[in-house]
Parts: sequence; structure tokens; C-alpha cells
Amino acid sequence: MIELKKGKKLWLGIAVIILAALLTLYNISSFKNGLIYDIDEPLEANVYSTLEIGRHVINTGALATFIGLFILMSAALIFRFKLPDWAERTAAAAFFLCGPMLTFETVKLIIGVPRYDSRIYWLNVAFYAVLQLMVFLITQSARVSFCTAMAVGSLLNFANEIVLLIRGTPVVPTDLYAIGTAMKVTTTSDWHFNVDMLTGLCACIMLIALAAQFKFEYPKKWLKPCAAAAAAALLCVGVVGIYNIDYESFSTSTFDTESTNNVNGTALSFYINWRKMDFDPPEGYSEEALFEFLEQYKTQDTLVNRKNAEADNAGSEVSSEDRPNIIVIMNESFSDLGYIGRLKTNVPYMPYFNSLITNCEDGRVLVSVLGGGTCNTEFEFLTGLSMMYMPSGCYTYMQHIKRPVESMASYLKGYGYDTVAMHPFYEVCWKRNSVYKFMGFDDFISGEDMASGEAGLYVSADRWEKGFGDKVEYIRTLISDSFFYKQIEKRFEEKDDDPLFIFGVTVQNHSTYEYDGDDFETDVHIERPEGEFPRAEQYLSLIKDSDEALEELIDYFSKVDEKTMIVFFGDHQPNVEAELIDALDPNREQFVNAYLTRFETPFVIWSNFDIDTDFTLYGVTSANFLGVKTLMAAGIPLSEKYKMILDAEYVAPAMATWGYYDRFFTWNSREDVYSDEVLNMYGYYAYWALTDGKY
Repeated sequence: MIELKKGKKLWLGIAVIILAALLTLYNISSFKNGLIYDIDEPLEANVYSTLEIGRHVINTGALATFIGLFILMSAALIFRFKLPDWAERTAAAAFFLCGPMLTFETVKLIIGVPRYDSRIYWLNVAFYAVLQLMVFLITQSARVSFCTAMAVGSLLNFANEIVLLIRGTPVVPTDLYAIGTAMKVTTTSDWHFNVDMLTGLCACIMLIALAAQFKFEYPKKWLKPCAAAAAAALLCVGVVGIYNIDYESFSTSTFDTESTNNVNGTALSFYINWRKMDFDPPEGYSEEALFEFLEQYKTQDTLVNRKNAEADNAGSEVSSEDRPNIIVIMNESFSDLGYIGRLKTNVPYMPYFNSLITNCEDGRVLVSVLGGGTCNTEFEFLTGLSMMYMPSGCYTYMQHIKRPVESMASYLKGYGYDTVAMHPFYEVCWKRNSVYKFMGFDDFISGEDMASGEAGLYVSADRWEKGFGDKVEYIRTLISDSFFYKQIEKRFEEKDDDPLFIFGVTVQNHSTYEYDGDDFETDVHIERPEGEFPRAEQYLSLIKDSDEALEELIDYFSKVDEKTMIVFFGDHQPNVEAELIDALDPNREQFVNAYLTRFETPFVIWSNFDIDTDFTLYGVTSANFLGVKTLMAAGIPLSEKYKMILDAEYVAPAMATWGYYDRFFTWNSREDVYSDEVLNMYGYYAYWALTDGKY
């Protein structure tokens, strides 16, 4: 039997309906942005039912879902379903038993993801089941536990989506360390709902309103403690199961956390990120031993573990007024596929770079990532720390930088440098907007700044589709290296008398390599090995454009009066056809040294003055050591930490997350304890630097 509610319950229901309607009107623009598309725009993946009107396509499926749920929510709020006692108990039990699934289905509506892999689905459901069981043990009420779990789960996801709409990335565990700062830089006027969130809100209110009507009463008193015991047992099983999730097998942030959340679900993604924050101390770790080891470098001008010219040079420096400008370019996916095997193309794809290395210090950089994970290469270069000492599978920017960390930027500030980070894309990606502050950069110039001339905020648009307006130059859909280098030149021309340190990260060559627009020509073609490799050819054509832009940049700085050095290297190799990689080196899986060529990128150190590069180059280095060599080439005196890192390089000239090359170019797997003391102390320092402060 259905009847109209009475008294306060009716008026409360009407008030909620009015508030939901007002919230919808306040966010009415989201209906246009989320439901109406131009004919020539690509539709979102979750658009299933559409209606074409003129030049526009309306997502009728999403619109109908919202209207239907709004009507059902209104009915649940003002009408009461009066059932017999047995039916009411059955309804209450059904809501309780299905609660975790209903909560996750509501979450799916809120975040706009229609389906998940079955394993991902049930893992997310497990989190909401644990939440509901915890509330049940406290309240002993099926109704209260369902409503509470639904409300808490939905509210957390609403908050997550609001953060996503404001800044472009959802919440990750490290954000919890900066809640105060986040609240200072945002106001409630920034908060808004999209269509998915409004639809999810209607579903959440509807289910809570329905479940609140049905009360479960135990037919026998002895069933109540039995239910509590069963809930406690299930809770233990759920907690143990969640704790034993193989979190390292999940990818957490190939570029930004939004896509990861859409694949893994918000609850599971947050948990994985939280577990990957675990940073256990190295075996035998002792802070006292670390500082005692570093102390010896204060009293010795030469390094204790090497007896060569580099040791004497490590402490040399130039006068403060003669310190050069340092410009570091970490070029997106810049590499030479010829490292892997014999590659022949119709035209050279990096002729200028190859001409540079005949007169400059150069080599290869062993990196820990492939096709993505740029932030880990950044981390190694800027901090001098190695991913070999980091938790396996982590992204340091996302999980471990939550307080000030000593970096090349903060170190150079101590020697009078103005320190600037630059990246021609959205500032939120890899959380650079917060990480660069923790690293001590004075300024961060992002793609928003380059497009508008002033600091801007992320706007929810297709970030890959020329999202910075018409004031910038694009290659495919991303800001070109040439335009970015002109921004570097502009910043150089605005500098004061202090030397300038710029750390620039490009974006032009970012995957994927399947662009088919008329404004880009694939002009590099592979002649050997034979085959069809359109992605690799587009990638190599991009590298050719990067090579030309690098020539422009160095030509500019070759004419300036101030001493300037440029360190240029690639962050990782691209993800191109596996068939090409196999054809270049069919036996690479059998030999570790051949396998690791897939993780090598080129570097070069150029300057418009004579630099003292009497430091050892082993042919292959790694980003953590390349940063120290940059300081040495610039004549910057080295701290005790940097001298220790040089000692580690003497033992292990190149490191990556899986292990290191020794001086005989033999690969050694990652271990907990190393035979050489300096490698263990290096690991101690990595742990201490990210967990206890800075030295």
C-alpha cells in the first residue's frame, strides 16, 4: 500500500526535493556541457543513447536517467510504502544484504563510469561492505548501517568529484597532508556538480529514503547476538582480504589519477595509492649511521671511495658572479629507437642532436619507466635519489612527496639562483603544482600561464584536444617544443642579475601516435626492418620536429652574453608497435643488457662557454647521477650528500628501479642489502630524505 507521508516527514521530503531542484538549476550549465555535443566532437565513452538535432547531438540516455531518478527520488521522499511486518523485514534485510552493491552502483553514477571489470567491481564492493559492517556492529541496525554507508560512500565520492572538477585530478592520499592549504585556495563558489553527480545524488537520496522506511526486527532475541557475531566475522574476513590485495599489481597513475580511478574505482584506487605510500626503512637502517657516514665528507676535499681526477674536481667551484645559467630540458619521450637495433629511415630524424654530441659531453640515461611515468625520471634528476630505493611500482610525486624535499632547485637557491619550473601542459598533472613547491622552485610556469599570460585553473575539457586556445602553437594537439622553447627564451630575457635555473619538461611527443589531422605530416618512414609501423613513424616524425626545435633553442643561447649551459635528455622511450621492437632485436628478452636498451634515452650537455667536464662518463648513466653531473659542470660546490652520491656512482654507474650496472657493466638485481657500504648509505638517505626531513 502506498500513502502520502504526513507531518514533519512530508515537509522534510518536500524540502529535500526543492533543494535538489535548486541545486540542479544552479548547475544547469552542466547539462549543456555534459549532454550536448557538436556533430564534429567525439562523444564520451559512456554516451549510448543519442538524438541528433541540427548540428548537435543530445545524450538522451543520460538525460532520461536523470529525469527518471529525480521523479523516483521525489516519490520516495513524499510517499510511504506500507507493507506487512514480514514484507518490511524482508525489504530491510534485502537493502542490508545488497547495500554494498547498491552503494557502489550509486558511486558509478556519481563518477560517470558505467561498468568495471568484474574483479575490480567486487574489490570496490568489498570496501563498502566493510564500511557497512563496521556501522552495523556499532548500531546493531540494518537500516542505519545501510543509510550511513550509502551516505558516507556517496559524500566521499561527491567530494572527490568536486576536487576533480576544480583542479583536474581526484583526491589521492597525499592530499590529506594539505587539506588546510587546499581550503585556503578554494571557496564554495568553486564547487559545482556535473550531470553524473546530480544523477548520482538523486539515486543516493532515493535509496536512503526507501531504506529508511523499513525497520528490521529480530523475530527471536537470540538472533541479535548471532547477527552481531556473524557481522564481526565477515568484517574480519573483509579487512584481511582487503589488506592482502596485491596492490603492486595495479597501475596507479600512468599520467594522472582520473583515468586510474575510472579503471580501478575510487575506493580501490585510493587504497592502492595509500598502500604504495608505505616506505619501509631499509634493512639495518640507522639514522645515526647515516649522519656519521655523511660527516666524513665535511672534512675531506676528496671523495673517500675514488682515487681519480673526478674526486679533486668534485669540490671545485666558480665564483658567485661567474655562475652560469642552467637550463635543463627533459624532453617528452625523446629517444633513439636505433639503440634497440638496426633502424633505417628515409631521412635522419635527429641530425642536429647527433651533430651536437661530436663536440659535447653526451651519453645515455638509464630510466625506470617506459611509455609513461615521467614523474619518476623528474624525481631522480631533481633530487639525486634513485627509484632503486623506492617502493616497487610507486610514483613518487603521487605517493611520497608530501613535505619539503631537498632538490636541485632548493640547492641552487642557496647559491643565489632564481629557480623556475616550466611545463607546457596543465599544472595539475603529476601534481606538479604542489610537488614543485615542496622542491623549492620559486615559480612554476604551466601551459595555462603560457596560454593566458596569467595563472589559470584547469577547466574540464578534453585535455588532449588543443585545450589552450589559439595563443599557442600546436604540433598535433599538444604545445610544440618550438613554442615552449620560446617561452624559456622569454623567461630568460625577463631575468634579473641572479643566475637562472630552469627545469623544463616538454609535452609535444606524448603518446598516442595515431593523430590523423591534416595539420601534421608523418615525414619519417621506416625502411628497415620491413613492415607497417605507422605509430613508430609518427613518433619519429615528432622527434625530427623536436630536433629542429632544439637547434633553434641552442642557436638562441649561443648568441647571448651570459654564460649558459643546457642539459637535454629524454624522460623515457615511447610505446610503439611491439612488432617493431621485436624486429629490431628479436633476442632482447634473452639478455638483460639488450633488454635494458628499451629503457635508455640520450643526453647531451651543451654550453656557450668552456666548461670543466673532467668527470667520468661511463657511456650509460642514470637520471639521479645526471643531476649531480649538471652541478659539477656548472661549477657548483657539492654538499656531503652529493659527494656520497658520486661515490655511489663510482660503484654503480647507472641505476634503475630493478637494480644497477656495476663498473664492469654487469647487471645486479635490486637487493635489500648491498656489499658496498655507500650503496646502503645511499638507500638510508633516500628513506630519510622522504620521511624525516632534509639534511
